[in-house]
Amino acid sequence: MSVLQRTIRITLSSLLANLVAILIGLQNPYAAGIIAILAVLNTRKETLKRAKEYFISTVLAFTIATMVFLIFGFSIYSFAVYLAIYVPLAYYLKVDAGIAPCSVLVTHFLISGSVSLGGQLNGLGIMLIGLTFALLSNLWIPSHNQKLETYVVEIEKQMTLILFILEKRLLEGSKNNDRIKKELKGLCDLTIELENLAFIEYDNREFSDDIDNYYIKYAQMRKRQYQILKGITDSLEHVVPSTDENKMLASVFGETAEQLDEKNTGVELLSYIGDLYRVFRDSPLPKTRKEFEGRAILYNILNEFEAFLELKRDFYQAFGETKK
Repeated sequence: MSVLQRTIRITLSSLLANLVAILIGLQNPYAAGIIAILAVLNTRKETLKRAKEYFISTVLAFTIATMVFLIFGFSIYSFAVYLAIYVPLAYYLKVDAGIAPCSVLVTHFLISGSVSLGGQLNGLGIMLIGLTFALLSNLWIPSHNQKLETYVVEIEKQMTLILFILEKRLLEGSKNNDRIKKELKGLCDLTIELENLAFIEYDNREFSDDIDNYYIKYAQMRKRQYQILKGITDSLEHVVPSTDENKMLASVFGETAEQLDEKNTGVELLSYIGDLYRVFRDSPLPKTRKEFEGRAILYNILNEFEAFLELKRDFYQAFGETKK
């Protein structure tokens, strides 16, 4: 959420909470606006969770304050006793987010020297008005679907570029580590940004559906694929270029780069991997230690890339019907 959007939400919710509290005739009405400010968070899920915590914390605080003030009187020492009881209980019940605002409302009892029902209803009214307008501000949260789609496109472009670089390294033996590390870092950053935004979008839906979950799972799938590509890149450091096996493996990278698409099932490419396994098994045995080590590295890369493609196949089988 941008600073402008958050500013508008906080300003309007606080203003309206204050106006309603004044119109109703509540004492200390501006506290309602402060409650609204504290309760407006980045997503609907976070704000709803905060509202529940504040409400439970208010009931707890008022109950403890009433008993303490009736027993020990209205003094700063009684307020300290209230805090000594209320704070650990709030943490135990996991409603500690409400400690500060609820204690501010309790000070109104201390100032007035009364814990009458009217005073408590006044405090509860302030809390409910502030929370209500904080929740209402969540009705205006724009969808991030367009930006999510942009991230998907950018991730696939970046991954395609990396696959073509890996193809070139196998064919030519190029070892431009700075270039590949830069592109891998860019891919990693994009997947993290997509995942973070996907979780925000998911939390902004009252009833999150498959399409919201789709982007989270897609980002996580691409993150795992990134890790595989990073491992393959490290393995290629030890591969001798210009062998027949290199060329076959390079063709897999190139073919995958050309077919890389959000909606590609990966099944055909996995079939191609199966054909390559058979070629590797039928090839003459290496004659030297160096050839043997090179073949072993290539075979391991082939295994890793098979896992890369299986991730996409499994994702498509689970979520391919979500976006049509």
